[in-house]
Amino acid sequence: MKTITQAEVLLLVWVISGLANAVEYQAYAPVLNVEPIVETRYEPVTRRVCTEPDATEREFNEIASTIGEDIRRQARLWQQQRRCRNVTEQRAREHITGYRVTYRYGGETDTARLPYDPGERMPVNVNLSPLH
Repeated sequence: MKTITQAEVLLLVWVISGLANAVEYQAYAPVLNVEPIVETRYEPVTRRVCTEPDATEREFNEIASTIGEDIRRQARLWQQQRRCRNVTEQRAREHITGYRVTYRYGGETDTARLPYDPGERMPVNVNLSPLH
């Protein structure tokens, strides 16, 4: 014995009642595949870059007579010779902008773009209308 599908029942109701307008209802279709749609966006990132002075550039006469004074003097010279600047670079970041969903309903396979991952099944609108 053949089982009657929901679409066939609605079609039968439409034919019997003589409705001239289309019949629409919502059903669920199994999802066959979901692929994220990825877009690369470039965002500015600013970082501070400092160049350290070269220790070989010190002149011998800069060295003080005591170790403590030499350390203090060299620390001051080191800070004075240190050069810093801000550098802005473009960094690529990937963002999911949607999902390409392949589903099957009524023996037909179709693909739709959705803003979310529907999971194992997705709602579909089914429209029944007479052929002219």
